[in-house]
Amino acid sequence: MLTNILSFFRDNDKLLLHSLLYTTTITLSALVISRYFKSRSWSKLKASPFYKPMEGKVCIITGANSGIGYETAKELAKLKATVVLGCRSMIRGQEALEKLKKEVQDGQIVLMELNLASFDSIKNFAKNVMKQYPKIHVLINNAGVSVPIKEKLTTKEGYEVHFGINHVGHFLLTNLLIERIQKSSTDMEQTKVVIVGSSLMDRGTIDFDNLNGEKGFVQKGHSNPAYCNSKLMNYYFGAELYLKYADKGVDVCVVCPGWCYTNLFRHADIKFYQKVMIFPIAMMYMRSANQGAQSVVHCAISPNQTKHFPPIFRDFAPYIPKHEYNDEVSKKLWDVTAKLTSIQ
Repeated sequence: MLTNILSFFRDNDKLLLHSLLYTTTITLSALVISRYFKSRSWSKLKASPFYKPMEGKVCIITGANSGIGYETAKELAKLKATVVLGCRSMIRGQEALEKLKKEVQDGQIVLMELNLASFDSIKNFAKNVMKQYPKIHVLINNAGVSVPIKEKLTTKEGYEVHFGINHVGHFLLTNLLIERIQKSSTDMEQTKVVIVGSSLMDRGTIDFDNLNGEKGFVQKGHSNPAYCNSKLMNYYFGAELYLKYADKGVDVCVVCPGWCYTNLFRHADIKFYQKVMIFPIAMMYMRSANQGAQSVVHCAISPNQTKHFPPIFRDFAPYIPKHEYNDEVSKKLWDVTAKLTSIQ
């Protein structure tokens, strides 16, 4: 029996090889074609009626030295906005600044140091921005971290790194700048706060007895639970900020840029065989950083015409997350974070 099977494969090896090549070619072609049509919905920005010059507008972007933040800065600089890059590493920030100035030669781009893991750094950044710019038209809270929870990293103030940077740091920065942002709005045009979120918020939980991860985290698949929790907090922060300032001239939105190829998850422990298994899915759904930035820029330059609430968007349209909004959680998270940051 075994001899017959081996003989069959020897006699038909060319046929099997041709069949394998044919199947592989057809599969890859189908993936490429499907991706092409799907990706068209990720890059609609320049067809938007709001894609117009923003000369004289000051836009602040956190974590702007790479990935979505860098691409967002580039798009806004192309629109003639004054773009402030808030970067933790001044070395990498300077490299990004030099690269941006080559790509957008007439762009108004400024680099400032901002470490969202330090309250002192956040306060110094806000002070310097307000000293230099009488008006702030757009704040984009883009910076984020995702590191293995086993490393137990914390911020300068002792907060779990995802909670401390992705949520608390941006909460403090926004509240330090919000009065200036509010005063920069006009009857004709609202100013903007854009919070870069993620659909991974649907895997997150908010446990007020474990915000700082003292009790550890429950692993959900391959997702980083602390990161997912912080993205859910971004969602609630954006919703509460919207309720507080939408009628005061500040338009607030949370935007999911989609699954993008950036260095955000560079620390993730992903095995080679897992990368191979995920490749076909990535071919269909993974966007470039520039494609991910399109929705962010769209939210930054266009009004929330639909007054969609909670104000979360994806692919240039309102997005309904799986997580059901809870008004009590939203208010409590704001109050708890305000106390942690000494914001009145």
